[in-house]
Amino acid sequence: MVKKIFASIGLVILLFVVGVSVFAQPTTPPVLGPVTGPGTISGWVGILVTVVKWFYYIIFIVAVLFILLAAFHFITSKGDSETTKKAKQELIYAIVGIVVALLSYGVVTLVQNSLSSGLTQ
Repeated sequence: MVKKIFASIGLVILLFVVGVSVFAQPTTPPVLGPVTGPGTISGWVGILVTVVKWFYYIIFIVAVLFILLAAFHFITSKGDSETTKKAKQELIYAIVGIVVALLSYGVVTLVQNSLSSGLTQ
């Protein structure tokens, strides 16, 4: 049973990765200003923004998978209080993960705006 669940999750992830790579189009990176390397403030801000965006995407994907797993546990609990309790905990963890991802993105945006406004003065 557990192998089937992990195989299904793996198949969904594989299909997502293949679908994203098939429809991927080259994009230009966002311009934060004159970036001369990681030795400048703009360079460090750019690196920080890139790292947090990757963190944000990964946390969001994991949170969605936890929501799907919690839904699966709710459906298959058949009235078992222990399985329902486990599903509720997984759902709470997923919501906390989404909140952490949103907060991290908000903090980085705040820092980026404050640093870039300080550079122009």
